[in-house]
Amino acid sequence: MIVKTNKIGSVLKNIRLKKKIKTQKNIKCLPGAVIAVKVLKVNQKYNKLELFNGRQVVLTEGDIVIGCLGSRMASSGMTGSVPKEIKPFDRIHILNLGGLIGSCKDFNILLGGPTECEVVGGVVNDENKQLNIDQFKQLQITSKLKSKVPVVAVLGTGIDSGKTTVSSFMIRVLKSYFKTVNACKLAGSAAQKDLCSFEDNGAKNVYDFVDAGLPSTNNISPKIIVNAAKSIINHTSKNSDVVFVELGDGLHGEYGTKQIVSDKEIQKIIKVYIICALDFPGAINILESLKKLGIKNSYFIISGPLTNNYTVIQNSLVNLGKENIDIINVFKTSNHTNVFAKIINRINK
Repeated sequence: MIVKTNKIGSVLKNIRLKKKIKTQKNIKCLPGAVIAVKVLKVNQKYNKLELFNGRQVVLTEGDIVIGCLGSRMASSGMTGSVPKEIKPFDRIHILNLGGLIGSCKDFNILLGGPTECEVVGGVVNDENKQLNIDQFKQLQITSKLKSKVPVVAVLGTGIDSGKTTVSSFMIRVLKSYFKTVNACKLAGSAAQKDLCSFEDNGAKNVYDFVDAGLPSTNNISPKIIVNAAKSIINHTSKNSDVVFVELGDGLHGEYGTKQIVSDKEIQKIIKVYIICALDFPGAINILESLKKLGIKNSYFIISGPLTNNYTVIQNSLVNLGKENIDIINVFKTSNHTNVFAKIINRINK
């Protein structure tokens, strides 16, 4: 069966499908399997699809959407997984902006349920072999971290804790001090808006787990996630003076962030940890958790919405005996010169 559509999710950014797409009834239900669906019912609060070029379009009933199977567990969005089996006319759901498709199990009640779709078929090539984004990896997967380029790691308490905002801000500033700044995203669910923000603010090259063949890092084995992370860092570090690494979701979430920062090879090249949080207890929890992982002598910075009242956070840190931890708020610039001097010193060591 041939279908025509322009609504191809950004999770398929490396495949470059044509407008006329060939499908078949048989579908292998594996993460990354490319499928076509027909939109039946749209959640008007969550009604956009990000295309492979980064543009966002509004979904309407009757649209044919091309995405891929994957899992997601988002506190502010949808929770779903790859079904064990599907066939044409079965119901299935769009789980995120980038075109991740799966069976929704739960959702944020303030957002409402997912956009519901009907399965059209599995997308195949000219030889009738089903496509999977794993076939279009942009980098070589390895278990060995070869890079020694300094890394600034940005992690948080969860979605919408300010990770991309502070990463983009700091990339823009550090671009004035280093010839080349590259950036990558090692954990999360596929969408290009964060990578686009990194590029817009001066990162020369940007990559994510999709470039390693993963639609998301949820419900994936820790070994695969860590190997993908090392491979992405190796690739992103080429010809770069410093690499910004964003880790999606939260440290204690289900996307492999803790497994990545627990790896001793990766720990060796992380010079700065930026902790984004919505509240003070969340930030302290991450600080204590990182120390339990053996991370003690790195430079820690707190950022995110909790820093909107700078004095309160500063006093709270002092009261807890954590006086050597700095604070960055992207809207308050009074202490940034001192903090960036420390960051540059760490990177140049």
